[in-house]
Amino acid sequence: MNKNYFVFVAIALLCYFSVYSTNGFAALTAQLDRDRVSEGESVRLTVEAAGRISAMPDTGPLNKDFEVTGTMSGSRVNIVNGNMDSRTTWTISLVPRRGGTLTIPSLQINGESTPELTVRVDDASANTAPDAKTPIFIETEVDKTDPYVQGMVRYTQRVFFAVNLAQGSLSEPEQDNILIRKLGEDREYVTQRHGRSYNVIEREFAIFPQVSGSLVIPASVLNAQIPENTSRHDPFFDRFFSSTRPIRLRSDAITLDVRPRPDQSQTSYWLPAESVELHESWQPENGAIDFGDPLTRHITIKARGVTGEQLPELKPGETTGFKLYPDRPQSSTQNLQHTVQGEKVLRFAYMPTQPGKHVLPELTLYWWDTETDSEQIVRLPERTIEVSAAGGSQQQSAVPFSDTVDPAARSMPEQGTERGAGQQLPLPESKESGAGQAWVAGYSVWFWIAIMLAILWLITLGLLALLWRKYHHPLQANKPEKSSGNVPESIRKARKQFLAACQDNNPQQARRYLLKWAAIHWPESPPRGLDALALRLDDAAVRTALSNLNRKLYLDRDKNWDGEELAKLLSDLPQYSPSCVRNKNKTALPNLYT
Repeated sequence: MNKNYFVFVAIALLCYFSVYSTNGFAALTAQLDRDRVSEGESVRLTVEAAGRISAMPDTGPLNKDFEVTGTMSGSRVNIVNGNMDSRTTWTISLVPRRGGTLTIPSLQINGESTPELTVRVDDASANTAPDAKTPIFIETEVDKTDPYVQGMVRYTQRVFFAVNLAQGSLSEPEQDNILIRKLGEDREYVTQRHGRSYNVIEREFAIFPQVSGSLVIPASVLNAQIPENTSRHDPFFDRFFSSTRPIRLRSDAITLDVRPRPDQSQTSYWLPAESVELHESWQPENGAIDFGDPLTRHITIKARGVTGEQLPELKPGETTGFKLYPDRPQSSTQNLQHTVQGEKVLRFAYMPTQPGKHVLPELTLYWWDTETDSEQIVRLPERTIEVSAAGGSQQQSAVPFSDTVDPAARSMPEQGTERGAGQQLPLPESKESGAGQAWVAGYSVWFWIAIMLAILWLITLGLLALLWRKYHHPLQANKPEKSSGNVPESIRKARKQFLAACQDNNPQQARRYLLKWAAIHWPESPPRGLDALALRLDDAAVRTALSNLNRKLYLDRDKNWDGEELAKLLSDLPQYSPSCVRNKNKTALPNLYT
């Protein structure tokens, strides 16, 4: 009996393998879960073959009209009344690329082919508006369809869904001739549409068209996975296949009619905005400075509806009495509710070139109001700056007056009360007074005589000094004169401190000790700033080096400064200048009348 049992099992196995080998390459079957879908919806293709097959179908022919979003495979074995049935199943998710009647071509598996199938894809634009039966849909809108070129357009995307989204992605607007900036984070809220509650995801973008004319914003595309609505309850299928299906939805494309810049806008820049503000600040705030000190001006432009990069770089006009040093502008953009705000900060350093009161003209900014469709103007008022001459300059203005009066007064003959009266009386106010005219004429004659006598006396003293030196110091007459021996200790100290500051690359200390050195070197007329010193030295290379030092101090503070070049150019200061000669002559004049 045992022998017959083994013979029966062997025959059964032989029959099974013979059936398996023949069914392994049996004809394939294929079917669709739906034969009509809307554009963007997915359709599921199921391919089944008898036997256990490890090969995967070639889905390349499907790529012409469909996008393959997923492929899954599984196998099962059923034994009914002693009969064994083995099958392999492939499930392919497809999203149509276009509308119309599309053909699903044959697929090849181990040399066998599936039959061709057709599916009808309805155009999404031909569908009716979403209703209560629609589980998910997408909306897009703009706040204006006729913006100005480079003006802001607010573009909004909304996804409405009444089912759970397993996953989803929404494309952002893209176009070669527009600049796009996302406004803030996504908003999520709940709303009612068609008597049904929907969850909403909302996004906003700021769009800036760069060319005028017709401009199309492409449709937004939503790819998502939503639950599968099916009445099939198959534990085997639910175990190996997901219960979601992919969908693809497209919004409507939006066309903009972009207007060009208006002809009445005559500025070199173009600024279409919702609002514009212009502010300024000064350092010092009162607008009063000493000659040689800088004046700093900060101008801030704030505008809604534009980015910081769109704001113009305003530059104040040239002003008599100042040299202008502009700094690099700084731009920024801030996201506000439903819009953007651009900001640009401009910095200028004013270096006075002469003392006195100077009026800086008003600054004007033209912009185009996109809400009222008209040109607007914002202004910064004119400002009066008072540059005070330092103490040295005031003394210089007082010395000529005393020098021109005292010599004449001393040259008057001593006649008791007449001399005293002559000292107390001012210049005659009336041109009709003959006595006054005679007094002025006499004063002028005596003044010029005194000047010539002083010059002749100085020349005589100089010749006598040279002769005395030649005969009493014959060995030193041929040696070159060294000025270092006659340099006061204070000058040597200031010069040493200046060179040390240059060696340490310290621009603040270099300016301080250089002006201190110059003030000691020219005590009668010290320069009040680096610009004044550059004019006095009259050297192109020195002017460039001092200008670079000024720029480092007041503009390019973040850049490194190398003081080696300035130290080489200013290793010493010239010994004489016309102002020094005049001052020396003036101090000698009073001695003629002692």
